Amino acid sequence: MASVGPNESVGGDIKFLRLKQLGCGGLVTDGAVRDTDEIIDYGFPCFSNGTTARQGPAAMQPWECNGVINISGVTVRPGDAIVGDQDGVVVVPAKVASMVFDIAHGREVIEGIVKEELTKNPGPPGIYYPFMSGKIKVDSPLGKLLATKGITPENSNQFEGSANW
Repeated sequence: MASVGPNESVGGDIKFLRLKQLGCGGLVTDGAVRDTDEIIDYGFPCFSNGTTARQGPAAMQPWECNGVINISGVTVRPGDAIVGDQDGVVVVPAKVASMVFDIAHGREVIEGIVKEELTKNPGPPGIYYPFMSGKIKVDSPLGKLLATKGITPENSNQFEGSANW
């Protein structure tokens, strides 16, 4: 939801409760929101520029559904994947969402293996870097660690020369 300013409220607990009741999966805005404790209690994912106690102008009403919008310079189209967590929000265009998911999932699996290894054998994580998707060398410490877990260029797109993007 675009706002009229980063410190203007686009809504609070009542509006967001209704959005949740209507099946809305969450809200991303370049404005601010109110009543964050209640929004968290609802379990309604809400990502904003900030929070405020002030009520915003009526111009913040959602006027359109499934239209193309621009939030802080990022174009969002119907069908795009929106992924958010405590660190922020990304918009993945629908046409590449499946590929991006595969890359991200592969990276999460590998990060889990690295964390498991560092838990068992504490040491500097730098031994496993550089860790860039599509750039892992088979003969690197990370490549060797992954091989012990059955992850190789034949079954992962994370290695140098195996990237399909």
